[in-house]
Amino acid sequence: MDRPPLQLLWARCSDFADRFGALEARLPDDERYRAAAFKVAEARRRFVLGRALLRHWFGAAVGADPRSLAISIGEHGKPGLSGVAHAPDFNLSHSADIAVLAVAPAAVGVDVEALRAVPKADRLAHRFFSRAEEAAVRAAEAADRDRVFFRIWTQKEAWLKATGLGVGMPLRELETEPDPSRPPRVIAVSKDRDEAARWSLTEITIPDAVCIVAVAGSSPGIDVLQIHPDDLGRVIEGSTGTIHQQ
Repeated sequence: MDRPPLQLLWARCSDFADRFGALEARLPDDERYRAAAFKVAEARRRFVLGRALLRHWFGAAVGADPRSLAISIGEHGKPGLSGVAHAPDFNLSHSADIAVLAVAPAAVGVDVEALRAVPKADRLAHRFFSRAEEAAVRAAEAADRDRVFFRIWTQKEAWLKATGLGVGMPLRELETEPDPSRPPRVIAVSKDRDEAARWSLTEITIPDAVCIVAVAGSSPGIDVLQIHPDDLGRVIEGSTGTIHQQ
């Protein structure tokens, strides 16, 4: 049976504690230089793992050495793949111990946030959220407030990353589903509901995190795979192959 058109790969950096040297060595020179520039070890590991996931997936898909793939950066910082005809769109996200890669035939964006305390959630919601979104954060029970905040935040970030706008528009102008008991969705873009209807949001279950994927068009089937060290063995060895589902 064919896989669903949208694939989401995620991994925990801590699972790769003894593999980062080998993974980093398999990256092309420019990405190794970028990795070396990170002053915080955790950020460096997230970057290395994210690029390893990306190069493994596309290397297997096109039958190429993962190091030979040319990754370009768009105007607003969204990465893309150069030199591959009809390449699918992709997006990366990192938070704390987690790295996530989403790949789809249409424009796609993904955002993941490790669950953690947000001491100024009310103040941030007032600054960046719509009135309905802010009200949802303020109305949430204390034990649920951080998750409610991050669910709204990740809806916005995933859409912004899918469009390639990045911080190109005020977050308050992007209205998303404020009720955590309902499926995520874009309600309006600068009060334009027709534009909002062009996009689908899906929440992905990752333990101790909130993750949203945004994709242009109707909601596709999604293949969610957690990647473990043995799945990236081919990256270390420099060969290609297919990631298997856990």
